[in-house]
Formats: sequence, C-alpha cells, structure tokens
Amino acid sequence: MQKQRNRIVMSLAFGAAAFLGFSANEASAHHDDNELIKTVYHVYVDGKEIGTVHHKSAVTQEIDIMLENAEKSDSKLEYKIKEDITYKAERVFRPVFDEQQVRSQLKQELNVAVKAYRLNAGDETVAYVASEKEAQDVIQKLKTQYVTKEELALMEEAKKKTAGNEPKLEPGESIMTDVTFTNDLTISVQEVQPDEIASADSAFNTLRAGKMQVSDYELQSGDTIERIASKHKMSVQQILSLNPKLLLSGSMSEGNTIKVMKHVPFTKVIVHELKREKKNIPFAVKEEKDASMEIGTTKIVQKGQAGAEDLTYTSLMIDGKMQSADMLTKDVVKQPVEQIVKIGTKEIPSKGTGSMVWPAVGGYVSSHKGERWGRAHKGIDIARPTERSILAADNGTVVEAGFDNGGYGNKIVINHNNGMRTMYAHLSSIAVKSGDVVKKGQKIGVMGSTGQSTGIHLHFEVYKNNALQNPLNYVSE
Repeated sequence: MQKQRNRIVMSLAFGAAAFLGFSANEASAHHDDNELIKTVYHVYVDGKEIGTVHHKSAVTQEIDIMLENAEKSDSKLEYKIKEDITYKAERVFRPVFDEQQVRSQLKQELNVAVKAYRLNAGDETVAYVASEKEAQDVIQKLKTQYVTKEELALMEEAKKKTAGNEPKLEPGESIMTDVTFTNDLTISVQEVQPDEIASADSAFNTLRAGKMQVSDYELQSGDTIERIASKHKMSVQQILSLNPKLLLSGSMSEGNTIKVMKHVPFTKVIVHELKREKKNIPFAVKEEKDASMEIGTTKIVQKGQAGAEDLTYTSLMIDGKMQSADMLTKDVVKQPVEQIVKIGTKEIPSKGTGSMVWPAVGGYVSSHKGERWGRAHKGIDIARPTERSILAADNGTVVEAGFDNGGYGNKIVINHNNGMRTMYAHLSSIAVKSGDVVKKGQKIGVMGSTGQSTGIHLHFEVYKNNALQNPLNYVSE
C-alpha cells in the first residue's frame, strides 16, 4: 500500500513538472533553501488554489497521514485521495508561503476514497463491495438459491464440450444449459466513500430483499384500510399519504384500485434447461353402433394400443417456478392403434334399459323411504303432480295388476327382466294387465288414494335382485 502511495505521489510530481514545462530532473534540482530567490509551489485542488508551499513534501506528508489514518479502520481496502492535486512552480525573491495553512486547507478540501466494485442490476446500483471476488460471490450465491454448485459446474463443463452447439441427450436425460437474470447483474469499478462499502452478506441480502415500489392494489370484498396496511406491512398513515382521496371520500368499493408499497426484486434468476423424454400417445376410441347387440351391451372388437413419441424441448423457470416450455423436436416413434368398440342398439321391449325415469308427471317426494309412524315405509310417496298419469319407470313385463288387500289398494308390479322390479300403489285406475309388455315412460294407470292412503299420491318401491332399494338412488324429480 505504501508503494502504491509513493507511485501516486511520484505521478503527481511528474504531472506538475510537465505542467510547468520542466523535466523531472529539473524539478528536483532546485536546492535553493539558502538563496534569496527561491522556488515555491502554488498548490491546486481540482483546479482551485489553496496556498503556497516551499516544498511539495508538505503536501505529500499530509496526504500520507490521511491515508494512514484511513487504513487503520480497514487495511484490506485500497485507499486514495479522491481530488486531483496539481502544482505550479514559481521563482520568487523573498517569497511568502505558509505550509501549515496549506496543510490545514488540505484537511478541509481532500476526501479519502476507496476503490469499490459496484454491483448493478440493470441500471440500478445494488451495493458496493471491496473486491471483484466478493461481487462475483454475491452473484454466485444468488444462482445457488435455485441450482446447486454441482449443477453449475456440469453446465460449464457441457458448454466447453459442445462449444456452443446444442448437447445431444438420451431419452430421459435433461441438462441445464444456462442461468441468467431478468435484469443483468454487472460489476464496475468506482471510487466511493469508505462507509459506502458493504459486506458480501449485506450486499446479497439487499439484492434478495429488492426495493420498495409504488404499485396498484385492486380492492377485494371486505377490505379496510387497516387490513390493507397490515397485508402490505405499511402503516395506515402511509396508505393515506399515497391515497389522499381516501381522506375525503373514504370509498373502498370492490374492484377499485389504490396505491400501495411493495417489495420488487432487483432481479430474478432464470434457469434454462434442455430435456428429452419419451411420452405415450393415448389411443382413440371409436364407437360403432350394432343393431344385432342388445342395448346397453358393448364389445371391444379391436384393442387399442398407446403410441410413443420422442420429445426434445427447452424449459424456462424463473425463481424456481415453471414459466414456459418450447418444443424443439417431436418424433413419433410408434403410432397409436385405435380401439374399436361395438355399442348395442337393439332394444328388447320387455327388458329394462338400466336407467329409470320419474314415474309421475311432476310432483314431489312427500314421504321418504325409512321409519314412519312406528313402522318401515318401504318406498317413496309422490304427491301433487302436474297431472295424475302413472308411468312405467323402465321397459318390462307387468307381473301384477289389480287390487291388493294388504293396504296398497290398486297396484302394479313390473319385472324389468334385468334384476330390477318396481311397484306402483294406491292407483285410482289401472291401464295394463298382467303379462303386458310396457315401455319406459308408458302410461300404466292414474294416481289415486285406494287402500290405506291418507290422500291422493303414488307409493313407489324399487327392488334389485329381490332386495328393497331406496328409489331415489334410481329416479329423481
């Protein structure tokens, strides 16, 4: 460091001599302390004269003291005087000079600066650090928030091998091709005050924390000034300062926008990756109607087979979140085989379709299946229809049609010949007889109040394989 200061002082001396038109040897040849005509030096700081000295050493010694005092606070930094010091020599008879006054003036005019490395994000200054290595370490640390050091090393090795060409991958392989930033991080040299130098950790924290920026916030239902302030870590006064109109109107209508302060990162990390993978191509299913097959039945006549394709694509992640994927190549390795399914359309009138319709024209469930009046209610009651026709819930064969002494009154039982059976009770009249084949939705009687009934309604029961079911699992209003 002392050698460097000596070089700076020597450079200033040479510069002053050149300024006066003397050579360096000429400048040092004036040993005139005992002569009446003496050489004096007018001292200038950034072009402004601050006084006259007999010997330049009065200036250089004062500079040395200032630099040595600065070094005591941190000897690792590279210190220098920020201002430009020049001299103008003059031969004078009985000159007047005051070196102590010049020294005092130097203390006021000069500032000690350090050589710093400025870390920029785009055009914005993030921090100043003491060395280029520290600046590079901050950038590296930011990258390793989203990728490992090993991945970075592999990426650099791959770049050397491929010499800028796209690497060749095997199916299932992927490789990171680059790590960049949304705002480029650059390093430049600058002279700053010593107290502006930040540690590498502090510079990294500043880079990650970002900056505060005014942004728009769309008001949500239930928002209050206090709630918004808390959400954005602001005070109510700060919210009002940014939105003075709120003091007048107090309007907080949903959908309106107000100004808030939010942290915006200086930059984000972009990870570029190249991937190659094999992917199945699903097979299509083709349905063909077949009138020779019973409705509700299916048959696979050609089994489908998945195809395969070889994909190579680039992906882009920003701060660990997937943003986009761009296809580079797509090669079909194996074509998919279509699956062909025959769908039966042949309807057998006496056999149910498997789906039931509401057995009345409108109406609502006035009583559900379950315990009622101290005994089991086996079905549902449907009352207040639009009109009183009773409809077959599905295709089938009528197995009972007549009056029931057990309390059902006029009732009809239909066997749907697919394991299902339905019963309709309390009818005022019956329009079918035992042995009839009925279609789904066909009118089979009229709603009434025969048997043990408290009013006009339909009592409807459903059985599956002779087991009582909840009708609402099969029909709905």
